[in-house]
Amino acid sequence: MTNRHQDPSGFYNNIEEAAAHIIEVVSGLLQVNTIFVATNDGRTNTILKAFNRREQLVEEGDELPFDISYCSLVGRRAGEPLVISDTASSPLTADMGVTRALGSRSFIGLPIILKNGHFYGTICILDHPSYPVSETDLKTLSAMAVFLAHVVELEHAVAELRDAQQILRESHAASEQSSKIKSRLLAMIGQEIKTPMTGIMGMTDLMQDTELSEEQKSYMNIIETSNASLLNLVTDILDYSKMESGGVTVEAEPFELLPVLEEVVNLYENRNTGARKVRLDAEPGLPSVVVGDPVKIRDTLVKLLDHASKNARSGELTLAAVNLPDTDHPDAHPIRFAVKAPLITPDKLEFLLETVDGKGGESSVPVYETSLDLAISKKLVELMEGRIWTESDRQKETDLIFTLMLNKYAETAEAAELNDFK
Repeated sequence: MTNRHQDPSGFYNNIEEAAAHIIEVVSGLLQVNTIFVATNDGRTNTILKAFNRREQLVEEGDELPFDISYCSLVGRRAGEPLVISDTASSPLTADMGVTRALGSRSFIGLPIILKNGHFYGTICILDHPSYPVSETDLKTLSAMAVFLAHVVELEHAVAELRDAQQILRESHAASEQSSKIKSRLLAMIGQEIKTPMTGIMGMTDLMQDTELSEEQKSYMNIIETSNASLLNLVTDILDYSKMESGGVTVEAEPFELLPVLEEVVNLYENRNTGARKVRLDAEPGLPSVVVGDPVKIRDTLVKLLDHASKNARSGELTLAAVNLPDTDHPDAHPIRFAVKAPLITPDKLEFLLETVDGKGGESSVPVYETSLDLAISKKLVELMEGRIWTESDRQKETDLIFTLMLNKYAETAEAAELNDFK
């Protein structure tokens, strides 16, 4: 391990910094010659930090085979301190090579024990044989050993957290790469399908210009309608794939809100043969010009009308828009858009709504991705930083709703030109 600076918060970045501080404190409290902190890996005893007052007995970085060190004796004490008044006369140490090298010394060693019972190392003192060992000395060293154990455990926890974060980063990167590959594959498949379908539609148009029996015309109409539906589906899949891969951006441009709503109604009715009647309900108070993305708003509303048309009971659809009161955003218009449909059939409704009170009463919950129309609508609204959900009284009507914060359009020269043009 390498030394690092102490964290400004007062915590230690590693065991070395903590050991250095402990030795500094203990050397001020105990007038012993040598204080050291040692670590062991089961094979080697290594002096991590050391202090020598008069004689140089140990040095930082010194290594000794663990089994022939004093610290190995400390490790056998089951967490109890080892106190030897004279290493030259004690039967535990008299014949050890360390004793012959250091001479007659007093030795006190406390184990650094982690919560899992692992013997990490020791904190020890060495002095002349006449050093008077007190209960205070033992309590001081014991407290320091516990403190060092906590630092080691914290260092291990931080290392594990960093490893986990790295794994998460790698997993996230792999997931993003996989998503991009799937999106590219989906786009490629969609284009491969779209090309022959376009050809089929072209040939269908040519055949309808020839002489056909009524039965053949009926078949050709079925082919044409089916091809148009499939082409719309493939286009939707490609659009969704593009949004999933982050290839769609939101524009911010001034536009007239009411004409966009009228365009939505016309677009829906013109592209759907036998489409339901749509009533436009633009409430008074709507701003005439706002800043946002008119294309995405239009596409979202058309998708919601399509979904309501496919799944609701027979009857008229309503496209509603209202400017909500909001004093927290003076520079924006909070607009609430809603597609109101006759009650969506119960089997479909269960996918869209959850009963909040458990009694089948009014509820308001997020939209679930139960169809491609809703999935695309949800993505578009989220891209525009809006919120989408459904509401239903479960008796008469189901509303598909989203709200957007559209910026106000300043009355400038450009606005004046727009008004003159109108």
